[in-house]
Order: sequence, then structure tokens, then C-alpha cells
Amino acid sequence: MNATLRRAGLAVIIGLTALMRCSSVGPVTAGYVQPRSLGEIQASRDVASASGLRPKVALVLGGGGLRGFAHTGVLRALEEAGVDPDIVVGTSVGAVVGAAYASGMSASQIDQAKRELNLSSLFDWTFSRSGLIRGNRLAKWVDEVTRGKPIESFPRRFAAVATDLHTERAVLLDRGDPGAAVQASAAIPGMVVPVNYDGGVLIDGGIASLVPVRFARAMGADFVIAVDIYCSGPRADGLGAATVLYRVMHAQSCMVAAHEMAEADVLIAPPISVPKMSAVDEQRLATQAGYDAARAALPQILARVGSRMAQTQ
Repeated sequence: MNATLRRAGLAVIIGLTALMRCSSVGPVTAGYVQPRSLGEIQASRDVASASGLRPKVALVLGGGGLRGFAHTGVLRALEEAGVDPDIVVGTSVGAVVGAAYASGMSASQIDQAKRELNLSSLFDWTFSRSGLIRGNRLAKWVDEVTRGKPIESFPRRFAAVATDLHTERAVLLDRGDPGAAVQASAAIPGMVVPVNYDGGVLIDGGIASLVPVRFARAMGADFVIAVDIYCSGPRADGLGAATVLYRVMHAQSCMVAAHEMAEADVLIAPPISVPKMSAVDEQRLATQAGYDAARAALPQILARVGSRMAQTQ
């Protein structure tokens, strides 16, 4: 979930490797999750129902750490234009914001919740061979903001995307406890302890599907609005070991994600710099970048799907 944390954590991981090998703590078992593969979703008939002649619209929110503040700006722009997605799919931080939005929260309510949140309160540190953060506090916070609703009860259809460590494929989490689904989707390898489920282990969805357009299609979307907050921003500079490794990881992630992002009908990609994303001013800049990028894409979106606001007047 936290791209800045990835970079800083590389040096920490190297320094603590010996200590973690001495620990017997392995993956955590989160609340009940039942992952399904892309093929299983495509083969099922469990897709969103049509709404008259209006195409089914999916909003896909990509991973990218604290750049995720941009997602709330995108939501605000879409709300103002009356664009109301039927389906919300998110990876990592996109799953965090997506779960809140799909549960019924407005963009302004999500923005308020993030302003009131002390980010450090989500870091339940541990020293294990599997990671440095357990992820349980994040799951608890997501359950709180979604008011204890199971995913099936959300007013918008929602799914989080994780990666199955054994099959090395992306999987969909669209049932049960939203906190557990988000915890698995945001389990950054080496930083956040992986999540056990009955049959395997789940890690960050960005490894296999950074911007999960294909899952949105499989869930029945006719029109996909995708948001990439990771691959279009300024590149990191420097030749230090941690920086170079981060730059390589960034390049590899974006090369893998490029083909799937290209399948979206509209791709919103705000350029976001993240030197100190924990600073309030930079969070506001990221939110504004998301808003501006979404506003620029609105003519293309409205030409295809219109808005529910206009259709109900």
C-alpha cells in the first residue's frame, strides 16, 4: 500500500534479515476470505445486473502507496459530474479507497476520514521472517469505516485484488470481510506479513494486477474507467542501492501492468511525486492531481456513459 515505505523498508529488511530468520512467526490468518481466479469469475454468471440501456460502468483504482490520496480527488470529480459506477475494483491502496466508496461513503466523507487518520496508527510492527507489519490494524480500520458491512451488502459491487503466492496469479476477493480483503490486497512482500487462507497465501495485488481492468470486465463491466497512480509520476533519482532497487521494481511493475491498463476504456493517470507524502500539503497536492486528471477525462467518459444525474432529471 505504501510506496514510500517500500523504498525506506528495503534497507531495513536487509539489516534485519538475520533477526527475522530466527523468528518462527509466519503469515497471519485474517478474517474469512475466499479468493477466486479470473477464470472462475469469467465462468460464473455472478455479474452485475444491467441498469436499463445504460452501460455497466466499473471504476478501477490502482495500487501505489500514499499516492492513493489522488483516488479521492478522482472520486470527487466523478461525483460532481454525476458519474456513478456500478462496480468498484481496487488493488492495494486502491482497495482501501474502493472499499470505503463502495460501502456508501462519499468522496468528501472519505477525504474527512483520511484527514482524521494518523497513518502511523496502522503500523502494527512485528519482527518475523515474513514481514515487519502484520496488517491487522489496517483491516480493523477498514471494517470500522465500512461500518461492519460484509462486501455482499455494499450498495456498489466491490472487489479487492490480491496475488496468490503459490499460483503467482491475481485473485479476486469480493465476499465476506472487507478488512480482510483489503489486508490481503495491501500485503507488500517483505514489508507486510502475507495473509493465509484455506488453500494458500495472499500478498499485494499489485504484484500480478496493479490496475485490475480484466477483473472489472469479468464482473460484467461494459465501460471501464481505470486510475493509475503509480506509473505516470516522476521517476526516482539517485544511484544508491535502495534507490536503484526501487527503480528496478517500479520499471518491472509498470511493464507488467501496461498491457492490462491499455484495455481500459478511459485511463486516468495523474502525475504524482511522493518525496514526503505524509505531509498534509503533499496529500492535498496528490488529491488535487487526481481531481484535475479526472476532470480532464470527463468529456470522454460522459460521451460514452453520460451521467445518472442527467438521466434522472
